[in-house]
Amino acid sequence: MASIRHDLFMRSAKQRVPFTGAFELTPMCNFHCKMCYVRKSPQDVQERGGLMPLDFWLDVAQQAKEAGTLSPLLTGGEPFTYPHIRELYLALCQMGMEVSINSNGSCITEDVVSWLRESPPVRINITLYGGSNETYGRLCGDPHGFDKMRRGVELLKQNNIRFKFNCSLTPDNAGDLKTMIDFAKSYGMGLKVATYMFPPLRRIGAEKKFVDRLTAEECAYYQVLTDWYQLEPEKFRNLALNAGRYRELTPELLAEAEAKGPRPMGCLSGRCSFWVDWQGNLSGCGMMDFPQFSLKEMSFVDAWKKVVNWTNELRYCPTCTNCVNHSVCFVCTAMVYNETGGLTERPTYLCDKAKYCAKYYKEFLDKLPEEIRNADGDTAEIPPESCAFDDDLMP
Repeated sequence: MASIRHDLFMRSAKQRVPFTGAFELTPMCNFHCKMCYVRKSPQDVQERGGLMPLDFWLDVAQQAKEAGTLSPLLTGGEPFTYPHIRELYLALCQMGMEVSINSNGSCITEDVVSWLRESPPVRINITLYGGSNETYGRLCGDPHGFDKMRRGVELLKQNNIRFKFNCSLTPDNAGDLKTMIDFAKSYGMGLKVATYMFPPLRRIGAEKKFVDRLTAEECAYYQVLTDWYQLEPEKFRNLALNAGRYRELTPELLAEAEAKGPRPMGCLSGRCSFWVDWQGNLSGCGMMDFPQFSLKEMSFVDAWKKVVNWTNELRYCPTCTNCVNHSVCFVCTAMVYNETGGLTERPTYLCDKAKYCAKYYKEFLDKLPEEIRNADGDTAEIPPESCAFDDDLMP
């Protein structure tokens, strides 16, 4: 089944069919996470025109369906705080769509589960923000957040509603990494950990410094530690060997990369996936605030064509795309844009992260038993290019 769905995504990307997309219903949330890229207060929302009404989302969904959309993702903010989430969700299901939902889990009550059970979602992506109420209080501003999330997850489990766990790692919850992994394991699943946090350009603007994330070295360390905790030794070994290909970036290597041509986007955005923000603007990726086309002013099909054309023409940062460390450093257009404020500069934070990943993979590789370290010669595994948004959009 997974292979069939993957083929559908790849065919859609090739033909530029909007097979999947995120509906960002609201920027508001019952949590107040420091690193959030979209969160706004009720006052901010009202000053910007308020939330889009149910009729808008129903119309957009119908147009998207006719254009080829099968797998929408409802997101936010916290989508379960959107006033018409129940009506919208059930209408999407009645349209024959396979709906997924992003949530912090804390708003999933018995009442919510009662209507989810009518037409179960493909999956609910639950984001963990810590392993205790104390951590939730520190990061999310809710000292009872962990208990609320756990109650929601228990309700999903009891009602056989599929879910998975994601995690956004920051200085405020990094110490809970093992606890969160063990929590996910208690439900028979792994934890998808994002140690890299986008600078919240949509919230703070390009000129302000973002401090609520790990340093490049910490980001690398916790990525390696996550793999160490969760991967089979052989799999970890292969990733570590790949990281061992890292080469120190010299002025000569940077100049050589810069001299080559840039390359197009490599993710699903603008190829078979889209993002509609809470103000009704269509774009290819929720992490970029351009280009945006208002669905209040044009049809979904016309706006999608503009996104596709822009994506087809886009090229970014030749230093990144031609880097000798490309296979050990995942970087995308949105990362370059959010790190540098443009599309041509090198995101040094990510360069540093790759350097430290090589260091820590080597250190942890040396901890493996000798028979595993030396098995099958020097076979290395290059991780596929993907991002958290692709993972959530592809059930």
